[in-house]
Amino acid sequence: MKPMKLTPAETLPEGPGWLYEVKYDGFRCLLDWREDGIRLLSRNGHDLADRFPEIISAISETSDAVRPDLPLLLDGELVFLLNDVRSDFSVVARRSRLRTKAAITEQSRMFPCRFAAFDLLESGGDDLRSRTVEERKKLLGNVLQAAGFPIEISHHDMSPLQGVPAHTQSEPLKGRLIAGNGEGLVAKRAGSRWTEGIRSTDWVKVKNWQTVPVVLTGFETENSNFSGRILDGGDWREVVTLRHGFSDEESKTLISLFRANGTEGPSGVFALAPAVVAEVLTIGESGGKLREPRFSRFLLEEDPETVTLQRYRRALEPIPPGVTVTNPDKPLFPEAGIDKDSYLLYLQHAAPHLLPWLKDRPLTVIRYPHGTEDAERFYQKHAPDSVPPFVQTAPDEEGELLLCNSLEALLWLGNQAALELHVPFGRLRDGEESPYPDEIVFDLDPPDATKFQLAVDAALRLKAVFEGFGLRTFVKTSGGKGMQLYIPIPPKAFTYEETRLFTSFAAGYLCEQAPDRFTTERMKKKRGGRLYVDYVQHARGKTIIAPYSTRGAGHAPVATPLEWQELTDDLRPESFTVHTVTERLQTKGDPFRLMEEARAAQPFGDVLEKLKEMME
Repeated sequence: MKPMKLTPAETLPEGPGWLYEVKYDGFRCLLDWREDGIRLLSRNGHDLADRFPEIISAISETSDAVRPDLPLLLDGELVFLLNDVRSDFSVVARRSRLRTKAAITEQSRMFPCRFAAFDLLESGGDDLRSRTVEERKKLLGNVLQAAGFPIEISHHDMSPLQGVPAHTQSEPLKGRLIAGNGEGLVAKRAGSRWTEGIRSTDWVKVKNWQTVPVVLTGFETENSNFSGRILDGGDWREVVTLRHGFSDEESKTLISLFRANGTEGPSGVFALAPAVVAEVLTIGESGGKLREPRFSRFLLEEDPETVTLQRYRRALEPIPPGVTVTNPDKPLFPEAGIDKDSYLLYLQHAAPHLLPWLKDRPLTVIRYPHGTEDAERFYQKHAPDSVPPFVQTAPDEEGELLLCNSLEALLWLGNQAALELHVPFGRLRDGEESPYPDEIVFDLDPPDATKFQLAVDAALRLKAVFEGFGLRTFVKTSGGKGMQLYIPIPPKAFTYEETRLFTSFAAGYLCEQAPDRFTTERMKKKRGGRLYVDYVQHARGKTIIAPYSTRGAGHAPVATPLEWQELTDDLRPESFTVHTVTERLQTKGDPFRLMEEARAAQPFGDVLEKLKEMME
């Protein structure tokens, strides 16, 4: 079956006769769910099920709940969500090309994808394609709910199958799309039917184009392609091959310029020194090249030397509307060459992994108004008298506590040079601080950075102890000289007093095993060069640096989650910086992403009972 096609348009049709939904940047696919198995059928009919085992296995577990509705045929998109409106196409494309079982298993663990279902074509053997889009949407919602899957896309919900809802108003959806930098919107005519393989005007798509400057430096006579570059350090790096969007006059003028002033190489390829700056429309980047590029206009007054990598990245990742940025070129980490705009760009890339740790946790931030080289810095936990409407707060005896529940709020904090984001160990419950932590954290603090291997040793020893109890653990650098070890626990189940029984036992046991290396002595002068195992900090009202927050040091360090196999003799905390963590997230993924699935299965109650028996 060939999917129904969408008709591209420059503007959305408006009016009561239309429904609107988010267009996700992924792989269009049909999910064929039958008694004898599940297939993910691409546009050309290839079954991709073996490349996305996390989706297949999770759906298979729900087959009993939806058995009366089988067989099912769903239309949708394979996505890797960055937020509720945005998917990273490059991740889905990379995963679709995998062949070896080991690589597929690892990628499904670190880059789990989801099927975003926007239509239901068959249910219980009934062909639904002749039903109206409204009827099909309603039936789709019923099927998803019966199976326990959400009917609306949520980046925070790890369900592998989620619904794409339809909206009767386009403007609120446009606002969400632009703020989240999503691919585009789809308008579907009310009452329309699903027609196989047809590009119908009943389905209209409008892309959320980004405008990117490039310098045109190449022309190929054989296929009339122009190539565009940006200045990356001291090199001109090619980022686009361009053919579409030029008027006949623009194309002829540009070709004449290349022939008259360029240098002809082999096979009719002309190279031109950097001089012509053009604006290109694109939906994003994959593999270092712009996707679906279209010429927009010449930027005749632009200096090619200003078309830098930083400008290119900023064009692809615009600041959301409503967020004001002041002094974007102010140096914040001068030693690392990072100004405010670069810092904000890091926050945007880290947001899918950082925001879940900030959500509904009252923040304590450390602000460096003049950057890390200046001595002035101060703590802030209460909101100023006036905050933008997108910044949420929570009441406190001394004022309104700061919350960071959105990308806009995160960038607002970044604009104020909040370089350290510290969070409590639990979230607000019903607007109040909870007596229940969401995780147990041990802070492993060596005497100085040269003794970092003490933290590695302590983390590995504690992991072995906790595994003996059946507990799954996670580890991150502190962004300073030490490490922090996390044990997720079921929410609202154990108080800080109960967890203190465990943390004091574990810290004491570790120090007994190697008293010459580890100590629980709080006074630095009495530690004698040993690593301090800080379990006292795990308490109500205390905070810890959030995963993926920067720290206020000159080289722009980041508190970075690690895989356990990375804890080797060669591990150095200074390796994890703003410059390296962005690429790390794209290539290695986020180890802390796995914490939620571990949380519910932790047998922490059993561990507490054993400890209590031992103490009696």
